[in-house]
Amino acid sequence: MQTAFPQPQRPEPRKGTKTKLLGVVLLILAMLDAMLSWRGGFTLQGIVPVLFAGGLILLVIGAVREGV
Repeated sequence: MQTAFPQPQRPEPRKGTKTKLLGVVLLILAMLDAMLSWRGGFTLQGIVPVLFAGGLILLVIGAVREGV
Protein backbone atom coordinates (compact mmCIF):
# COMPACT_ATOMS: atom_id res chain seq x y z
CA MET A 1 0.00 0.00 0.00
CA GLN A 2 1.39 3.39 -0.96
CA THR A 3 0.79 6.57 0.95
CA ALA A 4 -0.78 9.57 -0.69
CA PHE A 5 2.21 11.75 0.21
CA PRO A 6 5.55 10.17 -0.67
CA GLN A 7 8.54 11.10 1.43
CA PRO A 8 10.74 13.80 -0.11
CA GLN A 9 14.03 12.57 -1.49
CA ARG A 10 17.24 14.06 -0.13
CA PRO A 11 19.21 15.89 -2.80
CA GLU A 12 22.72 14.65 -3.47
CA PRO A 13 25.41 16.68 -1.70
CA ARG A 14 27.12 19.23 -3.90
CA LYS A 15 30.78 18.41 -4.12
CA GLY A 16 33.31 21.22 -4.07
CA THR A 17 31.17 23.74 -2.21
CA LYS A 18 33.32 23.78 0.94
CA THR A 19 36.50 23.98 -1.11
CA LYS A 20 35.18 26.93 -3.11
CA LEU A 21 34.06 28.67 0.07
CA LEU A 22 37.50 28.27 1.65
CA GLY A 23 39.08 29.63 -1.54
CA VAL A 24 36.84 32.69 -1.48
CA VAL A 25 37.66 33.32 2.19
CA LEU A 26 41.39 33.15 1.43
CA LEU A 27 40.96 35.54 -1.49
CA ILE A 28 39.07 38.02 0.68
CA LEU A 29 41.73 37.82 3.40
CA ALA A 30 44.50 38.36 0.84
CA MET A 31 42.74 41.37 -0.65
CA LEU A 32 42.08 42.92 2.76
CA ASP A 33 45.70 42.41 3.76
CA ALA A 34 46.89 43.90 0.45
CA MET A 35 44.62 46.95 0.84
CA LEU A 36 45.77 47.56 4.42
CA SER A 37 49.42 47.23 3.39
CA TRP A 38 48.84 49.61 0.48
CA ARG A 39 47.07 52.09 2.76
CA GLY A 40 49.92 51.92 5.26
CA GLY A 41 52.53 52.45 2.56
CA PHE A 42 54.16 49.05 2.97
CA THR A 43 55.20 46.66 0.25
CA LEU A 44 53.37 43.37 -0.05
CA GLN A 45 55.05 40.72 2.04
CA GLY A 46 55.37 37.07 1.10
CA ILE A 47 52.14 35.93 2.76
CA VAL A 48 49.77 37.99 0.60
CA PRO A 49 50.68 36.35 -2.73
CA VAL A 50 50.59 32.94 -1.03
CA LEU A 51 47.09 33.59 0.32
CA PHE A 52 45.94 34.90 -3.06
CA ALA A 53 47.41 31.95 -4.99
CA GLY A 54 46.06 29.45 -2.47
CA GLY A 55 42.60 30.97 -2.69
CA LEU A 56 42.62 30.84 -6.48
CA ILE A 57 43.80 27.23 -6.47
CA LEU A 58 41.12 26.15 -3.99
CA LEU A 59 38.45 28.04 -5.94
CA VAL A 60 39.42 26.30 -9.18
CA ILE A 61 39.58 22.87 -7.49
CA GLY A 62 36.12 23.40 -6.01
CA ALA A 63 34.71 24.48 -9.37
CA VAL A 64 36.18 21.41 -11.06
CA ARG A 65 34.82 19.08 -8.36
CA GLU A 66 31.39 20.67 -8.67
CA GLY A 67 31.41 20.10 -12.40
CA VAL A 68 30.95 23.67 -13.54
